[in-house]
Amino acid sequence: MNADAFRPLEPVFTPAHLHALGRRRRLVLQEDANMPIEAFRLPISQWLDFRFRHLDTPGCQIDGIWWDIGLAEDTYAIYPSKLLPRVRLAGFDDWCEQGVDWVGELVAACHARGLEAFWSNRVCPVDFPQPFAPGESIPHADPRRRNPLKAAHPDWVNPCWWPQGLWNLACAEVRERKVAILRELLETYALDGIQLDFARHTPCLPPGREWEHRAHATAFVRMVRRMMLEIERETGRPRLLAARVGESIPVNHADGLEVDAWLAEGLLDLVNLGGRTTTVDVAVFRRLPSPLPVRVSVSFDGHHTNDGYYFPPLEYLRGVFRNFRLQDADTISLFNWACAPPEAYDEFGLPGMMKCAAHTASVFLAGELATLGGDRTYAVERRGGYPWAGNAVYRNENRPLPAPLGTEPIELPLLVMDGADSASAEFRLVLRQADPAVVPGLALNGHPVPLRLENPDWSDGQIYGDDPQPSAGAWSYYARPNPLRGLQLWVGSANPAWLESGENHLSLSGTGSAEKLEITLRQPPA
Repeated sequence: MNADAFRPLEPVFTPAHLHALGRRRRLVLQEDANMPIEAFRLPISQWLDFRFRHLDTPGCQIDGIWWDIGLAEDTYAIYPSKLLPRVRLAGFDDWCEQGVDWVGELVAACHARGLEAFWSNRVCPVDFPQPFAPGESIPHADPRRRNPLKAAHPDWVNPCWWPQGLWNLACAEVRERKVAILRELLETYALDGIQLDFARHTPCLPPGREWEHRAHATAFVRMVRRMMLEIERETGRPRLLAARVGESIPVNHADGLEVDAWLAEGLLDLVNLGGRTTTVDVAVFRRLPSPLPVRVSVSFDGHHTNDGYYFPPLEYLRGVFRNFRLQDADTISLFNWACAPPEAYDEFGLPGMMKCAAHTASVFLAGELATLGGDRTYAVERRGGYPWAGNAVYRNENRPLPAPLGTEPIELPLLVMDGADSASAEFRLVLRQADPAVVPGLALNGHPVPLRLENPDWSDGQIYGDDPQPSAGAWSYYARPNPLRGLQLWVGSANPAWLESGENHLSLSGTGSAEKLEITLRQPPA
């Protein structure tokens, strides 16, 4: 066991490291670069053209890419490795036979454009099928997903929702193996940093005993930091460390991630918060002590989306990103975002699961508050399943909607960081199984908001009624041809001056179930 991993690090940072930490990062793209895998059939030059289409368009505000391309990291490699066998994937195999170093191409393409290039490590990746061909539907229990390393070392994994279990950071061999793999990456490529993605799949510690084993997760982060500082000294190139974690201190502690202690020890340069939620405790993380000017990023997932808002309109995204910006987030991390406009997917005959015009518009707007003007929508958050996690991080299980209504009002929080200077404020309320003769009661911060029934037979493809809720991020669910009907849409107007900067309080009464509640703020005329 590495005893040093359990002693505070007391790191020393060079001026070059601090300068690198201060780089501009309006937007970073946590790019799941294997999406869609069908694109691997393209020649590498065409694939790079597709992958960098947004970034090569004037006005794009993305300043770096955190490449989420491990696929089967810790078991198979997508780069020439001395530690791991190569992943087998149709299309990618052709590139390898042609002598193409995929990771090297991506890093070089970033640096040629003046972009940061990070490697985003899935701390607990699920098992990638071997071999694999794009378009195949392979069940989780299929023998091709069998991980030989986990089969040989069952004590290295946490038994959990994933059939083969997920890596257990309480195991010293797991920590040391992961650090060795990350070291090889940094020794091979001129990466600017690494992100440890604790949110992608959970748990990473023994279920039900996460906080008891928190020192092991901290030891892992400390080992990675020590290794990266050694590489930095050897190469003279700053190597920054980020971590993607939950949106609040309680959520992280529930999973055994003492992020506050990591920052206090100087283990992180950047902390990347959340992913599936629009409510993030940016101010709390800003106040945490650290020997470094830690940069706070907020992550937003375009695929494993906030429930009920898959491929939402641009007004909704404006509201989300304005809230993040006005809470003084240094960076917004766009995760599972399209890398090209919708027509590019058609150009190459690729599936449409990432084709979202509002996502395309966002990469030219979300990087600065000044470019996020216009109408914006803010929504009370909904619960919804997430198929790739078993713990608190990324689950959104404590969100207030849907909620049954009655004569006694329920209280719903709504985060709006600005809006009092708007020209108008319009509410939209979607009810299910409600009595149309009963007018719902709505109040904003104590001010009654009169409502009228706009549509007694409203339809919504992302509300599933009493049926089991689909796992958020399952694009095929949201493309269903027969959306739920028989909902009610109620609308009403409020005085924008009733809004407070921060958490607003909505009181709602009525019949049936409240499914969605939104406010849209209209921009004053120019």
